[in-house]
Amino acid sequence: MGRTRSAERAQPTLAVPESTTRAIFFLPAMRTQASNGKEISMPRKLPPRPSLEQLRKQAKALHKAKAIADPEALARIREANARWKDMSEAQLAAAPFALADAQLVIAREFEFASWSRLQAHVRALEAAGTAAELGASLRDAAGKGDLARLRALLDAHPKLINERGGEGVRTALHHAVFGNSEPAARLLLERGADPNIRCEGDNAYPLHFAVEKHRFPLLRLLVEHGADTIGEGDYHELGVIGWATAWESIPPDPEIVSYLLAHGARHNIFSAVAMGDVAAIRALVAQSPAELERRMDMGNRRRFPLHLAVVKKQRAALSTLLDLGARIEYVDEARFTPLDQAAMAGSMDLAQILLDRGAELRLPAAIALGRTHDVARLLREDPDAFKPGGRWAQLIIRAAEFSGPDVIESLIRAGAEVNVRDDVRLAIDSTNGYTALHAAAWHGNLAAIGVLMRHGANVRAREEKYRGTPAGWADYAGRKEARDLILEGPIDIIEAIQYDRIDRVSSILDAEPASINLPFREYGLFPWDAEPWHTPLAYAVMRGRERIAQLLIERGADRSLRSPQGESLNSIAHKAGSLILAQMLDMPSD
Repeated sequence: MGRTRSAERAQPTLAVPESTTRAIFFLPAMRTQASNGKEISMPRKLPPRPSLEQLRKQAKALHKAKAIADPEALARIREANARWKDMSEAQLAAAPFALADAQLVIAREFEFASWSRLQAHVRALEAAGTAAELGASLRDAAGKGDLARLRALLDAHPKLINERGGEGVRTALHHAVFGNSEPAARLLLERGADPNIRCEGDNAYPLHFAVEKHRFPLLRLLVEHGADTIGEGDYHELGVIGWATAWESIPPDPEIVSYLLAHGARHNIFSAVAMGDVAAIRALVAQSPAELERRMDMGNRRRFPLHLAVVKKQRAALSTLLDLGARIEYVDEARFTPLDQAAMAGSMDLAQILLDRGAELRLPAAIALGRTHDVARLLREDPDAFKPGGRWAQLIIRAAEFSGPDVIESLIRAGAEVNVRDDVRLAIDSTNGYTALHAAAWHGNLAAIGVLMRHGANVRAREEKYRGTPAGWADYAGRKEARDLILEGPIDIIEAIQYDRIDRVSSILDAEPASINLPFREYGLFPWDAEPWHTPLAYAVMRGRERIAQLLIERGADRSLRSPQGESLNSIAHKAGSLILAQMLDMPSD
């Protein structure tokens, strides 16, 4: 699970030379003279877009030329294999020579050990397609650890090695780190990949992601190849060591932190606080007292170091910061003081430290601490606190992240609206339409999910950036138990198809029979992989949901539907390679 959801970015358009868009015809092997005066063939290089068909034609042409004892053909054959090297011209002309032998000669001329290896190489390039597609294929191969495809693409297109694109506009090396493929990362680095190129999404190096994801072997490999262990300048203003330590929901790995410090990294105030390194905190503040008021980025809700000490449950760091003069009433972007943060997260020991130091008891902390008299008093002072636009209207969303069920229940009793939409500045990835159920799903807070659903939380709510439902957010975050819990609620037929829940499709059709042929445009928001014209059957076909498609057909779904371009569902099934679906759609109606 990542700390944010990263938007899919369009692939950058690369200039494609005209010659690469046409069928490639190959020249015969070039020849030169050796120092002893004998003529020899020079190794041939494949063009950027080789054609397997043209290579086959070359082999056939060589086979025919050998049959008529063409001198140049015989010379090429002799140089391709040791078993022909010492034959006289007459012996070679008379020797058996199959088409497979001709194919081997062609492969050897392009410096491949066998025809099968040359075929595999060319097929990988043919599958990659245009220059933009080549870059995408390179990154995909790196992310999947597909070394054969990665090697073939690098052999043919070495200049693409540091090209950025795709999600987060990253390099192939970034993708190898994301895919946790040490062999792919090693191959890329050996071929000259630059470990210090930043992606666009986070302005981060591959090393930032390696430490965030606790991938020590990749960390060590990158550092051994010159990766910058300081890495300041990322958009989150944390540096590499901050990525290793300071994310809210990712615990730091002490081994990684020790390795970074031993290889040039130095603590900043956030990493020192996150690790509870009191000596480093004191040294940093002594050097610059302003470090006490240094704020995190918006993705981390502009927290102060004192807030981070609470988030990371670092008692010694909390006390040290207070001793050094940190103001106890610092307010972050969510309007939380450190006491609010501690109480809402259930860190009662830290909350008590802050109360003992004189922290003011405000509504969030009062509710979380169960101070009913204080809650009543504070609501009398601000009766609109939980109303739309009120000071604490979105507090239930913050509570849904980490608070227990009692806190959620207390907020609802106090007037919090379970389906309130978040302030776009505070939601994950600045996502408009994010609800408390999205928050609970993202963080896997099962108890909060249960309470929210019992009180009518909308399981169908889609936020506007990714068009994700709460179940979708849980799934993206790897929270399978949370996802499955939400999918038991009153989801729509789109989501039932998306997660292959045939049991839910049937019950939804019983309750909402009109949904069987309802175009998705009628839902307003729908998944990014769907189209406005899609009906449940079209979506099931597109996603290859055979059992669901069969059920929909049996229940009377319209099989005659066509796309705006006139394409039938049968054609879509054929293109997707689903012959079973195509056969279903071909069957006559009852």
